[in-house]
Amino acid sequence: MQGKQQQKAPRGESVDLRTILAISANKTDHLILADCLGRAEPNRFNLSSSTSLERPLDTLLDPSIDAVILASGPETDYLLRLAKKHAPSLPVILLLDNVPDSEQLRQLRDSGTQDYLVRGQLQDPMLHRILDYSIELKQARSALRELSNRDALTGTLNRAGFRAHLERAMQRSQRYQFKTALLYLNIDQFTNINDHYGEQNGDSVIQTLSQRMLSKLRSSDSIARLGGDEFAVVLEDVGSPADMSRIADKMLQAIGAPYYLEGQQVAIDASIGGALYPDNASTMSDLMDHARSAMLQAKRLPGGRFIAYNDHLQFDMEGSSTLAAELRVAARNNQFELHYQPRMDLERGQLAGLEALLRWNHPERGLICPGEFIAECEDMGLMKTIGYQVIQHACCALNWLGDQHMDNIVVAVNVSFSQIQDDRFVSAVKDTLQHTGANPARLEFELTETTILQDPRSIKARMDELMQLGIRFSLDDFGTGFSQLTHLTELPISAIKVDAAFVRDLPHNPQQAAVCSLIIEMARRLDIEVIAEGVENHEQISFLRAQNCQQVQGFYYSKAIPLQQLPRFVQEQRFKQRERISS
Repeated sequence: MQGKQQQKAPRGESVDLRTILAISANKTDHLILADCLGRAEPNRFNLSSSTSLERPLDTLLDPSIDAVILASGPETDYLLRLAKKHAPSLPVILLLDNVPDSEQLRQLRDSGTQDYLVRGQLQDPMLHRILDYSIELKQARSALRELSNRDALTGTLNRAGFRAHLERAMQRSQRYQFKTALLYLNIDQFTNINDHYGEQNGDSVIQTLSQRMLSKLRSSDSIARLGGDEFAVVLEDVGSPADMSRIADKMLQAIGAPYYLEGQQVAIDASIGGALYPDNASTMSDLMDHARSAMLQAKRLPGGRFIAYNDHLQFDMEGSSTLAAELRVAARNNQFELHYQPRMDLERGQLAGLEALLRWNHPERGLICPGEFIAECEDMGLMKTIGYQVIQHACCALNWLGDQHMDNIVVAVNVSFSQIQDDRFVSAVKDTLQHTGANPARLEFELTETTILQDPRSIKARMDELMQLGIRFSLDDFGTGFSQLTHLTELPISAIKVDAAFVRDLPHNPQQAAVCSLIIEMARRLDIEVIAEGVENHEQISFLRAQNCQQVQGFYYSKAIPLQQLPRFVQEQRFKQRERISS
């Protein structure tokens, strides 16, 4: 800054001292502002004055500046654009000669100006109040942004915070001509920890691991949890590839130190890939892809390894590494979509519900069914993210059905154990319902007996919370697991789904016929709906209708179809129903 002065009020010790930067070519402005701020009770303002800025961006990004009072002048528009783009949370208060009219006020708002002051009308209480309000609003926004950018489990950055920090780091690299390194880290065979010791112990390992990595970083570096067992580390001002490798090796050593779970020593390894900006990539997307590619190559080698990306190195992406890379791209590019299999009411012959089924719309292979990728998604920790996307799509489908005058249709979504056990699950579902405006009474979560058996007490508590939102539940694959009647009497279950294994040979298989009849009769007495899955022929339909089974789904009526094909399906069913009645 040029012509910079520090004006401090002479009275007493300041409380929560706030630095106000005044930018004006008129020295009288600085004197008047200093007098006004010096009379604040309690003493809380420190005025930093400047007639011009040598490095305007550095000044606006200075974390010690709490607010800016900017006098209108030749550089005003430039400084406002600069502040709006690079320091949007910094309160900028414009100092004007006259009260602006309505059009000028609109322009001020569009420029990002927080408020305005008028020369000749400066009054102490008004100036103090505007500054206090602007700074408190900035602090509140910063706190909310910080929370939204943090991973709830580890306190490290989440994916949004990571991208923001990486973008800023790359901008600083350009400005100051230094290198930025990006490390991608994945825990090797982490699913074994969850399988053998439970997700709670798995979460504990993730927390410990993130703290160990943080201890090896500088204050200018950052670490982010991208999901599950995958992390990213941004290293600023890295001198050479050797420096990046040295830091990665320190992290691998910290991660490889013993962990103790339930009294047992557990060894954990990780794979790290790294890339440098601007040496290896000129864009954020390329930098992320190169670091991830190097990490996938490291995973193919035994033990904890670090590999730096190199244009001349041929990365072998065959097998599961290719699938993992493609799945991450699919999640990032929203390649997953839902198809819906109709559930038909046997008595009325009408559509009663839809089961939302996940499909991967691969850019080269076309639609891929979940059996080919769900297990890999679970191993990579992607299922929670995908699960939330599925619920949001299902809620949007409910709204679409309402627009098509089909608002009595239920949409069912499969929910896994890891999803429903997530502490954020209920609040996330509530937020989705509020955001979309979908009717929760028409949203159904399908749980399997295997899911319930993993932790019946906590599952029931979570179901009770969701039921308060209006959501209903069905029990999927009934009869294939360790069936317990207590599930039907103690849990808020509205429907049970008879697995296709008990329907396949109906009505010719007497054992299957007996099981189906017993399930239907028991459910009827408990006032629970029965949905038979895997129905493929008219003989099965006739048997189930005779047993008073309420609903069926299967290829006899339709495979899973895109939502847009549903009106045509409904019309065809109405036509077939009229033909049956007339005949």
